[in-house]
Amino acid sequence: MEEILTRLAEELLEYFRSEQLTIVGAKNVPGLRPPAALPNDGYGDQMKKQPDVFAFDEAQQRFVIGVIKTEDEDLESLHSLTQYDVFFDHKNPDNGKASRICFLLPPALIPQFTAIITHYIHRDYWGNMTLLRSRNFGIDT
Repeated sequence: MEEILTRLAEELLEYFRSEQLTIVGAKNVPGLRPPAALPNDGYGDQMKKQPDVFAFDEAQQRFVIGVIKTEDEDLESLHSLTQYDVFFDHKNPDNGKASRICFLLPPALIPQFTAIITHYIHRDYWGNMTLLRSRNFGIDT
């Protein structure tokens, strides 16, 4: 599973680099340090949550949080619901700009994820979300 997560993190990094984001950290990628866990202000399981990839958008002056989801069982878990709250609540402390959240998912999970996230997250946050269809998922998985 770690090999799959590395490949998916590299796919997310490729997208972030194409967007000219400054990479701060990534989980499961050799040569990059894991991102710090983000504070939880009282959501769900009360635990800090670590992005899969964390970057900064110089042009927009906001952080970009990358999240990889691979299985439908994880879309509505307490861990995931808490992640959504923590990540959508995250802001640049210097200017208060909300972070952008990029979700990388297998194409087959996108309809289910969209239904969950649009029900769970208030529509005011939808503009800070990007859904990415994985090109690599399913290859040797």
